[in-house]
Amino acid sequence: MNALNNDQNKTRIFIFLLLTFLTWLIAVNCGTGDDTYWHIKVGEWIIANHKVPTTGIFSYTATDFPWVSHEWLSAVLIYALFSIAGWPGLVFMATATITLAMWFLLDFLLKRIDFNKSIIFLLFAVFLLTIHIMPRPHIIALPVMVFWTSRLIGASETQTSPPLPLALLMTLWVNLHGSFIIGIAFIFFFATESLFSVKTRADRIHLLKKWLVFLSLSLAATLITPHGINSFLLPLQAINQSYMLDVIMEWASPNFHQKQPLEFWLLSFMALSLYKGIKLPVFRIIFILGLIHLSLKHVRYTSDLLSFLSPMILATPFSQQLNAPGNFSINQLYPKKLLHWLILGLNLTVLLFYLSTRTVESEKNIQIGKVLTALQKDRDTLGNVLNSYALGAHLIHYDYKVSIDPRTELYGDNFLKKYFTAIHLDKGSEHLQNLIDKYHPSWTFFETDVAINTYLETRSDWKKIYSDRYITFYLIGTKNISDSTKLELQKIKADLPEPDPGEETE
Repeated sequence: MNALNNDQNKTRIFIFLLLTFLTWLIAVNCGTGDDTYWHIKVGEWIIANHKVPTTGIFSYTATDFPWVSHEWLSAVLIYALFSIAGWPGLVFMATATITLAMWFLLDFLLKRIDFNKSIIFLLFAVFLLTIHIMPRPHIIALPVMVFWTSRLIGASETQTSPPLPLALLMTLWVNLHGSFIIGIAFIFFFATESLFSVKTRADRIHLLKKWLVFLSLSLAATLITPHGINSFLLPLQAINQSYMLDVIMEWASPNFHQKQPLEFWLLSFMALSLYKGIKLPVFRIIFILGLIHLSLKHVRYTSDLLSFLSPMILATPFSQQLNAPGNFSINQLYPKKLLHWLILGLNLTVLLFYLSTRTVESEKNIQIGKVLTALQKDRDTLGNVLNSYALGAHLIHYDYKVSIDPRTELYGDNFLKKYFTAIHLDKGSEHLQNLIDKYHPSWTFFETDVAINTYLETRSDWKKIYSDRYITFYLIGTKNISDSTKLELQKIKADLPEPDPGEETE
């Protein structure tokens, strides 16, 4: 008995140290992400106006376009934290939500498979997630997705239906992030898996009715948003934006010429399956192949879906075939003594102190912020801007009306295709000139290596005002900015540190 208690104590200490390490790893690696900048402003707008926007605020080219701000609740949370604690507060939020998702995952795994393999699954999940850790709505919704899916899988494996109160979670999810749509899809999938496991027709009909009730309540819960049915339709419309899926970086396929966590995961999965002869039930094969397909098609699904969902779908079959049933309860990890609470409090205090001293924004983003802040007093003089897709988020953050920004669902495929064709000069300069003639921008704000800057350099009616290794700013010849702003821009450029030898320019 003493030996058993000693082993359990060692296990508890190990898990505590591991979770502490992973929490710190997340906090250290969490960046800003371009989208976070505009999410902050959406949250600020909602709080200031006491309503949710329905048109293309922040954009002068799409002011009247209908816009479903389906992540409005996340935006409010992001703005509230940012206004209180700045970027460190947002990093803490991301760290806390991912830690909660890890806890839900570990709880799920330990009930099905032994301790060692649960830890391996957890490490793989965090490893895949590291490429997309940032304080954005998908991270806020991550623990919701993990908890939801765990309950659906649990119901399927026990040939029951999920508890009806779980459907209320969909109301939270639908207002946090568009990934709620997969939660609805999972109801269909796991209900079908459960029904195929039932032996008798009478039991199958009874179970089907229970799943249908849960599905109906969940669908009703998705309508409890400021946008009603439009929140449900938007994700379906977004996946049909074929051009957007082709040109936006995070929707591209993984580049295996670079280091990809997905490659390591795939090779490990194949090696284990071939070595151990692992076999999966048909529905689990369909699910895991679906995750792999999405991850190979769009790089962001490696972190957003494969990371935490693959362990959950594989745990029970692996446990059965490897003869590795659960041998540890997560309940043993809850603090039971004052000393445990003191250690947790000390770790939290040190983490908060670290975050308060950490520079979260990248050098590039800091430089962009300095330039846009310097231009604030000349904003009325500047007029409309022609900007890059990614820099639109920064412009919004610093209160400039944009020509485009990362809200692809606002602009639509046709607009995006015309815009990217123009600024990249894919079909010559005619399309760019048509864009300028239509919207009459008087200044441009692009990454320095974009083709449009080379073109404007040859135009006598445009003049270069500022350029560094990150961004370049042109102004139409008929306008001028103040001398004080020019001097400030010169100082900003002079203060930019030289890149380290061998460092790639962002």
